[in-house]
Formats: sequence, structure tokens, C-alpha cells
Amino acid sequence: MMPTVPPDLAAAGRLLHEGAGRLGLTLTPRVQSQFLVYGQELLRWNAKVNLTGLRTAQEIVEKHFLDSLAVWPWVQDLDTLADLGAGAGFPGLPLKLVLPHLQLTLVEANGKKTAFLHYILARLEVTGAEVRRLHLTPAAARAWGPSFRGVISRAAWPLDRYLELAAPLVNPGGRLLAMQGPHLEEGQWQRAAAIAQEYGCEPAGQEEYQLPGGGRRRLIIWRKKPEHP
Repeated sequence: MMPTVPPDLAAAGRLLHEGAGRLGLTLTPRVQSQFLVYGQELLRWNAKVNLTGLRTAQEIVEKHFLDSLAVWPWVQDLDTLADLGAGAGFPGLPLKLVLPHLQLTLVEANGKKTAFLHYILARLEVTGAEVRRLHLTPAAARAWGPSFRGVISRAAWPLDRYLELAAPLVNPGGRLLAMQGPHLEEGQWQRAAAIAQEYGCEPAGQEEYQLPGGGRRRLIIWRKKPEHP
């Protein structure tokens, strides 16, 4: 049974419920409780381990939970998803909580963060998710090879570097997603486009979306070309 949460976290839960509704999501009572415990544990761990620079439940809801959930329309049809540079689980774990059919792999190099990820998956009783502690390099990504229908990251690397790490992991016909701020340097975009073409990806599409708190984000999407018979 999920424990009673402090009043400030309960208020953040109401913010989450309202924000998710504006994103087109209806959270079940169980999922709402999972998010509340996730936030509570993140704050508790953060007092000893630097998992995030955010210090309040409201900040976590606005800048972690809702920011992660905002991209659910572009993920909902996937069956496997890798979150590269997952940190404390964003965006992959919030997406998994609202899309339980996803088989999720959280890839993170930092030992303290992977310890938290193992703990929170068990604490929330999440199934169909795994943690890989790995310092991902282009060579390691190529050795791992195509394994996922979707790969996502929330600005963990410059865009061109992310493509070198993500593109080798995507199955033919799969999707690469990069969560970025509203602005992108032209030179970085050109380098990323060249890398994507090298790995057989179609030209990228871009989606700008508004967060419930008023911020703007950009989602960049590549599709890996299917293999022809």
C-alpha cells in the first residue's frame, strides 16, 4: 500500500493531475500514487545524493514529470523504448507509468543514479523495465546494435553526439526522438543531419509543443528507413 504523502507533495499531485489532463492524459489512482511516491523518493534521495537540481515537489512535477509526459503522443505506438542518459528516470519512467505496455530500458552511466533507478522501479512495482549501467560511446552503441523500436533522450548530449549514440540502437522502421529546448544551433543541426543520413534515417521532423506550465519545447524525430527485402 502506498503511504500517506506530505501536504506539499499532495498539492503537487493535484498539479500533476491537472497538467496531465491538459496533455490529454487521465491518470488512474494507482498511477497518480506511483508519481507521488516517485516524487517523494526523489526528494528523499536528493538530500544525500545529487540526482537533480530541483528541490521542491512542484518543480519536480513541472520540470520533470510533465516535461516527460508531454511527448507521450509520439511514444504511445512503440513497444520498446530506450532512454539514453536517463539520470533519475526522465523521460522514460514517467512515460512507462502512463504507457505500461512499453518495454523500457533506462541507460545511465552514473552509479548513484543507477542505484536510484533500480530502487525506484522496485519501489513502484514496475515490471517490463530494466536498468543498464553503461558509459555509452559510439563504438559501444554499434556493438549493441539495433534493439529498440524507439530511442529517446532529454538533451543529455549535444544533438549530433546523441545521433551517434542513438541511431545504431534503433531497429529498421524505428524512431529516434530528441527532446530539446526551443532553440537549436544551425551548425549542430547540420552535423546531426549528416549523421542521421549516414545511419539510414529519413530527414527529421520537428514538433514544437507547449508545456502545461507555459514553457516551450521542441521534439526532433527521425525514422530509420525499413530494410528492403
